[in-house]
Amino acid sequence: VRRLFSGRRFNDEVRRELDFHLAMESAERERRGLPAVEAHRTAMRDFGGVERIHEEVRDVRGMTFWDSLVQDLRFGFRTLRRSPGYTAAAILILALGIGANTAMFSVVDGVLLKPLPFKSGDDLVIIRQAALKSNRANVGVSIQELFDYRKRLTTIRDLVEWHSMSFVLLNQGDPDRVDTAVVSANFFDMLGVRPALGRTFVDEDDNLGAEAVLVLSHAYWTSKFGADPGVVGRVLQMNNRPHTVVGVLPEYPQYPQEADVYMPTSACPFRAASEETPRQGHRSFAALSVFGRLAPGAMLQEATQEVNTVAGSYEVAYPREHQQFRALGFTGQALSLPEQLVTGARPMLLALTGATFLVLMIACANVANLSLARTLHRSRELAVRTALGAGRGRLMRQLVTESIIVALAGGVIGIVLAWVSLDLLKSFVGRFTERTGQIEIDGVVLLFALVASVITGVFFGLAPALSTRRNLSQSIRDGAAQGGEGASRHRVRSGLVVAQVSVSFVLVVAAALLLQSLYRLSSVPLGYDADKVLSAAIYGNFTTQGNATVAARTENTILERLRSSPGVRAAALASSVPQSAIQPGNQPIILEGFESGQSQGASGLQADPNFASEGYFDTLGVPMMAGRDFRASDDTQAPPVAVINASMAKLWKGADPIGRRFAVAPSRPDVAPNWITVIGVASDFRLYSAEIAVDSQYFLAVRQFPGTGTRVLARADGDPRALGPVIRAAVHAADPASPVESLQTLAEVRGTTQLAAPALTAVLLSIFAAVAMLITLAGVAGVIGTSVSQRTREFGLRMALGATRMSVLRLVLSQGVILVVIGIAIGLAGAYGFSQLLTRYLFQTAPTDTGAYALVAALFAIAAMVAALGPARRATTIDPLKALKAD
Repeated sequence: VRRLFSGRRFNDEVRRELDFHLAMESAERERRGLPAVEAHRTAMRDFGGVERIHEEVRDVRGMTFWDSLVQDLRFGFRTLRRSPGYTAAAILILALGIGANTAMFSVVDGVLLKPLPFKSGDDLVIIRQAALKSNRANVGVSIQELFDYRKRLTTIRDLVEWHSMSFVLLNQGDPDRVDTAVVSANFFDMLGVRPALGRTFVDEDDNLGAEAVLVLSHAYWTSKFGADPGVVGRVLQMNNRPHTVVGVLPEYPQYPQEADVYMPTSACPFRAASEETPRQGHRSFAALSVFGRLAPGAMLQEATQEVNTVAGSYEVAYPREHQQFRALGFTGQALSLPEQLVTGARPMLLALTGATFLVLMIACANVANLSLARTLHRSRELAVRTALGAGRGRLMRQLVTESIIVALAGGVIGIVLAWVSLDLLKSFVGRFTERTGQIEIDGVVLLFALVASVITGVFFGLAPALSTRRNLSQSIRDGAAQGGEGASRHRVRSGLVVAQVSVSFVLVVAAALLLQSLYRLSSVPLGYDADKVLSAAIYGNFTTQGNATVAARTENTILERLRSSPGVRAAALASSVPQSAIQPGNQPIILEGFESGQSQGASGLQADPNFASEGYFDTLGVPMMAGRDFRASDDTQAPPVAVINASMAKLWKGADPIGRRFAVAPSRPDVAPNWITVIGVASDFRLYSAEIAVDSQYFLAVRQFPGTGTRVLARADGDPRALGPVIRAAVHAADPASPVESLQTLAEVRGTTQLAAPALTAVLLSIFAAVAMLITLAGVAGVIGTSVSQRTREFGLRMALGATRMSVLRLVLSQGVILVVIGIAIGLAGAYGFSQLLTRYLFQTAPTDTGAYALVAALFAIAAMVAALGPARRATTIDPLKALKAD
């Protein structure tokens, strides 16, 4: 490497050494009696060619290789400058392929390959309890269960808890809703996270009755406090009590979910109350996510067995609390935290990575075709170089060097494209996993881009290099006239086009399946009228709404103000907004007197509970099938009532459910059921995602359960967005300290929560497919265009012998169609295999949907004819006389 940058000095040193050797040899011969001139002549004769020895020394020391490489690079740059059209097209095509692959690799590297940014991140595990028979993959870990695991587990240590809530932070101007993570005192120590300012939590912070403290995330500290280091020690108001800020976290990816502030378990009013008075016994506050670290030498399988053993013992040790789980397949597992964080993202990322790789392969094949066509016009140049002594290997190296120059230029532009698209990819991946904090264009990604560029350059550069002719006279003659490109070279170019069509067909079929799935998902009847309905989230302030009476008064005031406001046709409060980011929470229920054996949940009946005020179904446009809606009189003084949906009404097996009673199955045999009377049956509607089948649901009256009306729904006479200020005014009239957020129409709610992820997936794959198809069609046009230019004399002779222009047109078009048909036939198997990766993302669409396959095949055939039409029309304009005179 040193001599590479000091070549001139090295040459001077070698030449001085050779001169010194010859001088010594001449002196020796003079001592033997020869005259000086004769001594020098014989020394030069016996030594041999000085320049030859010089080159041999350079070869041994590796200098000739670098000289040749520099020559190749200089010649390559000059040659590419003389072909600006080819150079620009090749660089742009490769930039698209390399850029897409670089961007996807940065995502895969940050999400799937990099370890978690914590101390020994690969050893982190999450304890998860499930009720398998009821399809509940996570029933949460309770406070007492966490304490049991800490005492009894030997394969997992440093257990910590985490759960997330939303609270209202005061003393910062307007009331600010903050996403709050409630964690164990040793949470940050277990992860190895050190504070940027102050301290994190200590064991004393977890003691019930301890002073409430907070740790701010770096982002929240920066945005709300202007990165003021004096925030440590500041007292803020939250949950009707003061909280002291004791620390600020560094800027790091937060797992398992981003939060604005962190608080210890004792500061959360719900968590602390459940620990102090466990109303559900051993299952009290079963909402915890529990993390830990594998003990030294412990394996994940061993930890899972131990966790399952401990979880299985609860049914015997605590039969009253675990009665409802007896028939539901209650199990415990220890799962790898890094794996769990990417479970939902891995299949899609692998599918998109495969798609981008296919795009790169198409780009390589297309540029290889361009290079073959360019090499055809350089036949005389290459033949002359061969005649002057350049070997076949030397010519191959020159052509591959030019290809690598183009690929590296494409790689540089590709890196820019990847950097520009990174934010879009982060937002896309964030819908499938929380692991987006480590996605970046770093050294590893740049190295990947470099390697991909070099390999790409070698790949598409080999095709023209291997096709260089050995017959010099033939090449020189072809350079002067239309010798044609030769059967072997034509087969290579046609084969590359067939490969492009096959791969492109795979991508377009996959995109068609996703678009068809998206259309069907967006076309599912929801069962409610989303037109002109605005929704909003109310985050109750525990500082001002500390009891049920105050909460009820607040909710009543909101409803009264809304319904009396101009432009409001109907309004209601509910626990959730249809099609928002919510999941059903089925609970075991029992039906009064329906069947004697159905007691304490043994029947296996389940239903999903929700809360709604009067006017809820009218606001949504959901018809009542029987009975009545809620009334203002259905309050805390009245017996509990419910409106059920049509699916739940079927549980009574044809009997009229109006006036009948049901109850949530008590967790203990000695607890009496809290019976609820059915007052109405509403038509089924899709409260959750359209992908989730409508099941048994019931709605309880918000007035009977104050504090559950956290969502506002208002139907407008005109533009629903105009109701935003009206909703804010109504809420702030009831409680000025309650934040109002997430103002969205029901159409916007569905678009952002249910359709955004599949739409983004379909759009990304469609972009890749469109790029692949355009590149492929350009390749088809290029091959046919080159063929036409090389067959000018043939077409002229055909027309001179009586062929019509239409027959020539059909002949040329058939060439392109045949290539596409062969490519589609080969691509069918690839499309089937690739579409299997998308099965979990398809809605009511089979991976083998014949309609999609047929549509894409027809699209390719038509597009190929359009691409070939330009060269075909040029073939029909050939003048037979000029063509025959060409030689």
